[in-house]
Amino acid sequence: MNKYWKPLLIALSVLVVAGAVWGGYIYKINQDNLEKTNICQDDELIVRLIDQNINPFSKFKFIKKRNADCNVLLINNKDKALKFQDENYCSLLDSSSTAVILLINTYVNEMYDRENASKELNITTPLMTPYNYCPQYMDNMINLIMLKKRLGL
Repeated sequence: MNKYWKPLLIALSVLVVAGAVWGGYIYKINQDNLEKTNICQDDELIVRLIDQNINPFSKFKFIKKRNADCNVLLINNKDKALKFQDENYCSLLDSSSTAVILLINTYVNEMYDRENASKELNITTPLMTPYNYCPQYMDNMINLIMLKKRLGL
């Protein structure tokens, strides 16, 4: 019986190490896929990550990525919005406004960085201008202006 313990422990150790490596590999693949996904308007993904308590990003990295993804969508759909004035693009305004407000509040309230908060606001506001035909455009702009005044940006 004594001669079987050593090979059994070695085999068990190899299985545990292999399982840990495999789990790390799967985690890395999932994290890379999430980083490539545009999360600006993917509310289903955000809710799923929150429900499953999965956070592949730090809080700030997640907020910053969502804002950057919204800016990418605003830029990519700019020409279509200007040309066709399609109402389907109007939801971008709400998502983008929510994302930039969250980012600005994080900069100001948690990081005490008014300079970067102001830069983010100055980047996003002009990107939203081509969507001025949308019914919610003015409400979003008023919210951003009020935020800018309230925070002194």
